[in-house]
Amino acid sequence: MTQLVQLQGIKENLEEAGYSLFAISNDPVEILGEFAVKHDITFPLLSDSDSTVIRAFGIMNELIRPDEGRSMRWYGIPYPGTYYLDANMIVTDKDFHQHHARRASGASVLARALGEEMEVHSEAESVSVSGQIEVAIGLSEPALQLEVVSQLLIDIEIPEGLHAYASGAPDQFARLSVEVGADGIRTGDVSWPASESMKTLGVDEAVPVYKGRIRVSLPITVTSDVIRLGHEIPETLQVSVTVDFQLCDDDECFLPERIQATLICALDRLVEPEGLSTYAERVEAIEAQTGRPVR
Repeated sequence: MTQLVQLQGIKENLEEAGYSLFAISNDPVEILGEFAVKHDITFPLLSDSDSTVIRAFGIMNELIRPDEGRSMRWYGIPYPGTYYLDANMIVTDKDFHQHHARRASGASVLARALGEEMEVHSEAESVSVSGQIEVAIGLSEPALQLEVVSQLLIDIEIPEGLHAYASGAPDQFARLSVEVGADGIRTGDVSWPASESMKTLGVDEAVPVYKGRIRVSLPITVTSDVIRLGHEIPETLQVSVTVDFQLCDDDECFLPERIQATLICALDRLVEPEGLSTYAERVEAIEAQTGRPVR
């Protein structure tokens, strides 16, 4: 449900680019209608209550058995994801997740549809660190939400006349690398821009390098270790970023260096189903009485 609200926020941008936006689920028409009114959703929400279309597309979540989750209408739900179609209704791209609660953020969907570089959200905190290189870090969203896949954006500025080595460079050079850490987050693979080739010191063939400004990104998701549905949540989460690099000019290579930065990310709750907070309070009461976690 949270993703529908985020998609409403990018609807105008998508329409300006020629896209139409639709969402389909196995929720009945009445539930979708109430949700649309409550959250001002103005694009079509399509009901596939018996999961006929979901099955036809081969995206029904087979991890949920028929005897599970009927009271919550979990059986028959699709794997969460997005299809991108061109003007001829041909699927040109798709992005799906196996976890039933995981969703791409609105900003991620927009950037993927338009093929554009994402920007740090104007309401998100950002941090800049200077050394031999400049590193600026920010988020694609104003806040991290439970299982919503946002993007951590890392801009690296390499001084003019210098270069850093990219993946594929010989072992004698320290390649540019990024590591991200925090309790209660899940990160995906780092996306690197295309490198360029150049002849360098002591190597007969051209090696891959980076020059000037480059943008590095990676998906980041906060997990239930930090945010639990129906419970109070922390206001922020501290994310550490480490950038290792070695700079060289045309005549010499400098010693490898490391830049470390800390980004304070705001946390926000999801658009939660009605009654979830009441359910969570009951669970907490039972756990307090029995001394055992409720699974």
